[in-house]
Amino acid sequence: MLDAGRAPTPVSTAISMVATLAPAVVWPGLPTTLFTYGSTYPSPTLRVRRGDVFDLRLENLLPEATNIHWHGLAVPATMDGHPMDVVAPGGFQQYTFDVQDRAGTYWYHPHPDARTAAQVWGGMAGFFIVEDDDELALGLPSGAQDVPLMLQDRRVTADGSFSYTPGPMDLLEGYLGEVALVNGVPDAQLTVAAAPYRFRLLNGSNARIFRVAFEDGRTFHVIAGDGGLLERPLPATQVFLAPGERAEIVVDLSREQGSRSVRMVSLPFTGGGTFAGGLPQGTALSLLRLTVQGSGPASVLPQRLIRLPPLGRPEVARRFVMDMRMPPVPGNFWINGRSFDPTRVDTLVERGVVEEWEVFNASAHPHPFHVHATQFRVLSRSGGPLRPHEMGLKDTVLVWPGESVKLAIRFERYAGVYVLHCHNLEHEDAGMMSNFEVR
Repeated sequence: MLDAGRAPTPVSTAISMVATLAPAVVWPGLPTTLFTYGSTYPSPTLRVRRGDVFDLRLENLLPEATNIHWHGLAVPATMDGHPMDVVAPGGFQQYTFDVQDRAGTYWYHPHPDARTAAQVWGGMAGFFIVEDDDELALGLPSGAQDVPLMLQDRRVTADGSFSYTPGPMDLLEGYLGEVALVNGVPDAQLTVAAAPYRFRLLNGSNARIFRVAFEDGRTFHVIAGDGGLLERPLPATQVFLAPGERAEIVVDLSREQGSRSVRMVSLPFTGGGTFAGGLPQGTALSLLRLTVQGSGPASVLPQRLIRLPPLGRPEVARRFVMDMRMPPVPGNFWINGRSFDPTRVDTLVERGVVEEWEVFNASAHPHPFHVHATQFRVLSRSGGPLRPHEMGLKDTVLVWPGESVKLAIRFERYAGVYVLHCHNLEHEDAGMMSNFEVR
């Protein structure tokens, strides 16, 4: 078994990165070739500070067009990785922007039209972690006790490759795997000290929803969601994470004795179909075995974290209906009755205006709703109360079949054309995406 701590080391804020096919070994003894940023899987972890000028030159040596979307960050439209703004094979693009978002766990991945799912499945995704003085002053677990964990699933192939061959049912449900990987490692394990740990959880899967918990049912504290810290830590025993979502949790391992193992798992749940390949949505999975050895630095979790600024009263109301029809082929996946057309702008929004969006799932399958260029607040769910990681800023929210979710949202920083879409990547590539323009 391999160590989940093999995640790439952080790099600086002025770098060059090459998108390329590169050799890798994911399943022991089976060398293969993956799609990569920077020749690593997972992609390099980028750590920056709020206020930095981030400058990255992407060179594309893949045999197809690609780009980078900075998931969760508000950046200029020309830097955002719009599905039609791609780098041709042999070309390059400079991504330069001010890091204005507050401290949080963001990420980056390719976003080319109709090829996002294949390239992410092929290995292209990495953490983009923002730090700031307000967060550092809280004394949260840091250094070796601050661990990013990318959760993904993959299908096991005889040659060890990440073969991507979706059929019609895979488009309907999303491309689901058979084995969970953590930081690119199957059967992952990590040696930890008897100390509090901050785990930055990212669901980087194409379609798999994880119900993250610990096998012994222990309580942990959720301290952050997609867009950074909550106002206070919230106790929980589980957290649902749809593709694209993040949650940061603090787990106190300081009372563990000897070499005890603690297993992080994904609990079973209902709500997915059984017709596609891979294991059905909601199948129980083992994620990560933590082996506690020795002691580590103590830390006290603050009772208060940060203050979230109020958005104000919404001035505009909109409704977005996510739906799909049979047969499950590109063009039959819709938002508001329309499949994605890169030449069509469906929604115009004004900068600085608070809006209330209602997102309704009219289909029989769950949809993670993701908006570029801003963070929003989740106001309500028709299906029940908000979950702890939904109590702060968000850019992706899971909408269950027949459910309606209301959001308060405002675009402040940049004008231009962006997209909103389902973050089930097969649904997105098949047309469940829409252009909107910020003016």
